[in-house]
Amino acid sequence: MQPFLACALSAGLVTLGACSASAKDVSVPSSCNAAVNAQLARLIDEHHDGPVDNVMVCGTTLGPSRPQRRGRHGGHQLIPLRVPVAPGRSALVEVVTNDDLDGRVTAPRGAHVAAYGQYFLTSDRQRPFVAGIHDVHCATHRGADNGWVVVDGARYPQRSCGF
Repeated sequence: MQPFLACALSAGLVTLGACSASAKDVSVPSSCNAAVNAQLARLIDEHHDGPVDNVMVCGTTLGPSRPQRRGRHGGHQLIPLRVPVAPGRSALVEVVTNDDLDGRVTAPRGAHVAAYGQYFLTSDRQRPFVAGIHDVHCATHRGADNGWVVVDGARYPQRSCGF
């Protein structure tokens, strides 16, 4: 029971079963190329309109990260990326971090970023981004692996997901 309580408290969750006991840890890629972004590229090409867990992205920031207005799920940071999706082709993707669950993650322009979390299709108001990755923290629902984001070698969340 202690592992579950630690998970629930660290994620700020109060509902039973919110943490995935079967969540696994996925390694950070050693390089960034279209192969790393292959699953993301397929989702973008098909305009997949629904969340997909366990998607990886890597790329370089177009500009500095910026804070988003604090909402019901806490404060967030938006990290704008240009990601390689095929030879000579890239896409604009946003990584969204949660200050409460990931720590405050910031990135300067030109930073190398990799993230692992849940894919979402962006809306028209989020253009020019064609997709996003969020839930880049320890798993909070069934089916999700433990997520992360790495900015110029610094990994978040800084605490291990192992309880």
